Amino acid sequence: MNQKEALQQLLQWKRGKIDPVELGWPKRTGRGRRSHGLSQAQTAQALFVTERTYAEFERGNTAQPTTKFLDSVATVLKMNDPERAALYIYAIGWEPPFSMDPMAGTNVDPAWQVAVNGVSGQPCYISDVAWNVLAANDDFKLMFPQPEGKAPELPDRNLIRWMLLREDAREHHLVDWDTRWAPKVAAQLRTAVAAHSDNADLQLLDKEVNDDPVAGPIYRDHSLAYIHPDGDARPMRHAGYVTPHGNEDFRTRCCERHAPSQLGTVTMCAAQPFGSPGARLFLLPFAPHL
Repeated sequence: MNQKEALQQLLQWKRGKIDPVELGWPKRTGRGRRSHGLSQAQTAQALFVTERTYAEFERGNTAQPTTKFLDSVATVLKMNDPERAALYIYAIGWEPPFSMDPMAGTNVDPAWQVAVNGVSGQPCYISDVAWNVLAANDDFKLMFPQPEGKAPELPDRNLIRWMLLREDAREHHLVDWDTRWAPKVAAQLRTAVAAHSDNADLQLLDKEVNDDPVAGPIYRDHSLAYIHPDGDARPMRHAGYVTPHGNEDFRTRCCERHAPSQLGTVTMCAAQPFGSPGARLFLLPFAPHL
């Protein structure tokens, strides 16, 4: 099956599943053969295009349909995210950049939380589109600086708030914060706010970071465009790092308040759960500076 056939079958199948009454057409009565679902003419009318324009699109004869038109088709035909992704691929050859679902990226299937909790020996976590931690294993919690004798825990449920606004991150945990961490993290936040303008958590972060006297000027500097950190390596202190048996302990104190920690480099391996566009899965390999 080629792309044109795949597009045609997808659209015909979706049209067939929609009752025209749902889009405002009167219920058909009387005798005679009745076709199921929306006709091409009804679909065209819902899209505010001519019947010929829609018919040519359904046959795969529209050379380069706009993403706005594709999203309108997806909306009229009540497509979910996987169906909309297939529509994009069949029509223009690539997936849509963002989900149309306002809740996308705000949660993950419970199986992902079980999977993260099962990862041992490697820091691992999942965050939503606004950097709220949805799941984290014990190795991830051990990375953060802690007072002597305190059980490891996340310093903040929201990682952007911690990375950009908290003293522990800026002064102790994230080494070279003002040059290696803050500019890229701030650029990520700017991009996320633009892409998810209806997300209340992101709107609050936008205000908090913009108003902060330290992070605000960095956030307002638009000279760096940056979307995701996959593959980035940055310096940090790992509070829970333990040297291999018999090796010299190179841990030092960042301050009197925190227990000794290990200087090193963390590499961010990022991925996205396909069922929750915008959420992120991270594995964080750490290399100590010995």
